[in-house]
Amino acid sequence: MPAKRKSRPPRRVAAGAQLRELREENAALRKTVRALTTRVERAMDSEGTSFSWFQAAAKLEQTVRQRTRESELLNDRLKRELESRREIELALKQAKQQAELANQSKTRFLAAASHDLRQPLNSALLFLESINEAATAPGDRDLLRRSRLALAALNNLLGTLLDVARLDSGDIEPTVVDFPVLALLERLGPEFAALASAAGIELRVRPSAAWVRTDMHLLETVLRNLLSNAIRYTRTGGVMVACRPRATGLRICVYDTGIGIESAHLEAIFEAYYQVPGVPRRTSGGIGLGLSIVSRIAQLLSFERIVRSRPGKGSLFAVTVPYGTPVEEAATERGQSPALAVRRSRPLLVVVVDDNPETLQGMSTLLEKWGCRALTAAAATDAVVQLIAADQAPDLILSDYHLAGGVKGDEAIAEIQREFDRAAPAAIMTSDPDPALRKRLRKRGFTVLDKPLNLAKLRAMLGAMPP
Repeated sequence: MPAKRKSRPPRRVAAGAQLRELREENAALRKTVRALTTRVERAMDSEGTSFSWFQAAAKLEQTVRQRTRESELLNDRLKRELESRREIELALKQAKQQAELANQSKTRFLAAASHDLRQPLNSALLFLESINEAATAPGDRDLLRRSRLALAALNNLLGTLLDVARLDSGDIEPTVVDFPVLALLERLGPEFAALASAAGIELRVRPSAAWVRTDMHLLETVLRNLLSNAIRYTRTGGVMVACRPRATGLRICVYDTGIGIESAHLEAIFEAYYQVPGVPRRTSGGIGLGLSIVSRIAQLLSFERIVRSRPGKGSLFAVTVPYGTPVEEAATERGQSPALAVRRSRPLLVVVVDDNPETLQGMSTLLEKWGCRALTAAAATDAVVQLIAADQAPDLILSDYHLAGGVKGDEAIAEIQREFDRAAPAAIMTSDPDPALRKRLRKRGFTVLDKPLNLAKLRAMLGAMPP
């Protein structure tokens, strides 16, 4: 009889238990794998961050090296530029010093040349003025007129160059005083009337009772340049000087009937050396400095400068000068009539001291022509000897400033004045452009006469002397 199958259940139980064990083991393995995987991933992440930092550090170091190199190159470039700039600044400084030395040399040369050139020019003017025109033929009178005109132009050119030198040197210190404008008009009128007559035109000067406050001699320079310019460019008609009162000051006007100026050139003509196109140089007779001097002095003295012109009709040049306060006329430098109208019981005795023989001869001839007695000498001692021998005292002493042996004119005048109880009035003749010298001489009571001499001013001074 076959046996019953009772052993199957245990096998199923064992298989189920084994399956569970396998499942548990598998779960444990999966858990282990997950843990290991997590650790590996964490390790890999950690290694990746360190590498990134390494790469960043390496890149930063490379960048630093590159920037350092660029900075070094830039510093080298800056050093070279600084050295180059220092060299340029040194060269500019040296050039400036050389320019200043050259300017000083130019000023000294002009001062010296002025004295040397004006001595023979002064003598020539004296000789021409001494000629008796009534005793000359009509043709010779015309030659005399032309000679005077040429010498006046040369004198004006020398004065212009000296004015430019003084302005360039910057040593002009204005001396502002109150004075009647008539003092200038009466002094300039006769001088430029003769110049206008020689040029074939007429000069009219309208008197004015107004007083102005400014530097008298700088204003005279302005008016001289305006008058010279007007006469130079006027072929027919004439020139007129007139004063117009304005709220801001006295407007001193110079009108002419000359060739006129196009409006496009009205400002450019005040620039140095500017020549209006189309005007021949021989016609102008100048070098283009006169109006630039006017402009610079006007700026120095705060004058308003006016110019109007119509081509073919004429021009107006003017400056507006501040008003002054009238004072006693005796305290001013008011000019007098050029004529020797004062009646005298005897001729004036005028002592002239100059180390130039031609100047002495010209002055002697001119003074005698004007009805004076002239006593000439090369030194003060010689003048004193002649005066003592004649037993006379001088009425006026005229002395050149730079005399032989380094003697100065004021010293010579003082030596002559000491010999007499009454100190005679005195004037110093000079071509020295130093404004400080002129100011010092005037403060000591001397009249200063420019060389070449303004003969109208000299004659007016003689006419103003008491009888």
